[in-house]
Amino acid sequence: MNELALIPRLWWGLLAFTFLLFAVQARPRFPHVPGQEVSEQQAPELHRLIREVFTVLNVTPPTRIVIDGEVNAFFGWSGFPPRSTLGLALPLLYALPPQERVALIAHELAHQRNKDPTRGHVVGLALNILARAVEVLSPDRLMAETGDALQQIAQVVMRGLALGPLGLYHLMLLLLGEDQQRAEFRADLLASDVAGSAATLSLLDHLHLTRFLESALHKQRHQPERPHAFLELRYMWSTLSEVHRQHSRDEIAAQRRQLDASHPPTADRMAVVAASPRAAQVTLNAARASQLEHELAPFVRSLEQAAYEAYQARYAQW
Repeated sequence: MNELALIPRLWWGLLAFTFLLFAVQARPRFPHVPGQEVSEQQAPELHRLIREVFTVLNVTPPTRIVIDGEVNAFFGWSGFPPRSTLGLALPLLYALPPQERVALIAHELAHQRNKDPTRGHVVGLALNILARAVEVLSPDRLMAETGDALQQIAQVVMRGLALGPLGLYHLMLLLLGEDQQRAEFRADLLASDVAGSAATLSLLDHLHLTRFLESALHKQRHQPERPHAFLELRYMWSTLSEVHRQHSRDEIAAQRRQLDASHPPTADRMAVVAASPRAAQVTLNAARASQLEHELAPFVRSLEQAAYEAYQARYAQW
């Protein structure tokens, strides 16, 4: 066989091998959710409360319940085979008043009833594939700061190739933005059906204050006055003056989200809830709330440490 004829085949073989490696690296992973799983044996009161909420909402109960140390909550699918997962923030379960905890759980479970497009298998998988492709093609900071001229050129080429999946990712979010925001409004109204409008409004207002978790973590590490940072966050929220609360509301309002954002402006969400007052169907009294906190106490130290390390990592990047 002519040796010159082998050269194109070698190049095509090398190109095919490169794409194969990329496909392996960029393949969709079965999502792994952060935090720690909480069984019914560990937290029977939490599971009891969640059962009451999904019964009122008439939705399928989540297969897994996890908690983490961030001020976030979610409902989605994880693992293989995919299992429905409710994720709750331990800082919120301690810092929020009892009835607002009901609203938090109801809001997340309501997304299952809403059929939020990004939480479904097909759209979620597509976003996952595109995100993985961007991650594989984007060189990390260490690669960008080191390497010779040839490596620098290769990194420029990789960044160029990453623009394709990155553009598709943002295009999907743009097209889904209105549906996502509509799903948030519906979830807020369903949360009002379960926990009452007053508790849902107060929960949404507390979203203006989530940045105080970092202050609580810092204070707990250097000048501790309470058993842990999540109780420090509760104290900060309960003693914050109305002037500071309004300042936080104004800051968030000034950063008004665009149509393609996943969440509408908090002020708009509060206006929708306030326009349709509803009474609570599920209540969490002080005794049950205290029992819930007692059950979750064994998770506090590890998740507080994880939250503090994440806080340090965010500022280290600056």
